[in-house]
Amino acid sequence: MRLRMPRRMPGLPRRHERGSFTFIVVFWALMTMLLGGLVIDGGLAITERQRIGDIAEQAARAAADDLNQDQLRQGNYALDSTYSAQCDAVVQASGLDPASAITECLQTGTKQLAGGQVVPVVTVRLTFTYNPILLSMFYSGTFTANASATAYPQPGF
Repeated sequence: MRLRMPRRMPGLPRRHERGSFTFIVVFWALMTMLLGGLVIDGGLAITERQRIGDIAEQAARAAADDLNQDQLRQGNYALDSTYSAQCDAVVQASGLDPASAITECLQTGTKQLAGGQVVPVVTVRLTFTYNPILLSMFYSGTFTANASATAYPQPGF
């Protein structure tokens, strides 16, 4: 008696299905890398935005505290001519690359306090661009973080 083997064993893939699992593995590997890139680069985007905001606040405070000493002795609150240099020094001390960070430091007006004193108001705007880490495989552009901060001197503190 002779045993006959079926042409196709149950459970084995058919000939036209060969390599389909490879496609699935490659597809899911790319999707995992894309999602990982979104998580990592998205987290970095949020962190950079917070970091740029902190730097802008510190630069605005430093610029607002750079008062003209002669005017201050007379009771007037006026910015010294070096207030924007103080702003730039804080931005550079923070570790930002001056080539990739755009800084704008301006006196945007004055504010009258409760005691009747008029103090200058300084606004700092920072724009920082950076390249994504993992998403650079899929996206060739850059991300931009913007921040703005306003400060004025507080007499008596």
